Amino acid sequence: MTSDDPALATRTLLKQLDLVWLFAEQHVLPRIDEAAVHWEPSSNCVGVRRVDGRLVADWPDETAEALPEPTIAWLLWHIEWWWTNTVAVCSGGTAVGPDAYEWSGSTDHIRTLRTEWAALLETADIEKTIVGLMPEPSPLWEVAGWVNFELAKNVSEISQVLTRKANTPG
Repeated sequence: MTSDDPALATRTLLKQLDLVWLFAEQHVLPRIDEAAVHWEPSSNCVGVRRVDGRLVADWPDETAEALPEPTIAWLLWHIEWWWTNTVAVCSGGTAVGPDAYEWSGSTDHIRTLRTEWAALLETADIEKTIVGLMPEPSPLWEVAGWVNFELAKNVSEISQVLTRKANTPG
């Protein structure tokens, strides 16, 4: 995607982010309440649990024949974890493993991360090589495309869980 006009590429990535974020803010995040956050859509779930006073996520066995379904808490934790790592690594810091990341317990931190990420994209060199997030070193524009996709996927999954919960008796 190298571009003769990096500003155009940045604007495109930011517009994509804005579109996904608009869907999240208008149609998904306002529907999340305490009852929905920890609701388990099946008996095979990953969620977030309080361990030694910290909110920590289950990590699924990715080799299992039937992957566990995520709770909304797990999906919110997942967004926070990868977005926190993305902002950190793209700013010159280091990533933390999933077992070391404590969930904030709400949607507020995701909103903060969205603002931080957009500000980073507005000023960063999108051709800069980022090491430690993708399977191989990748330009920032590729990381940003992945962020947009991952956010859309996670927000859609939250919406699906909310719909299932609303349509489940009791």
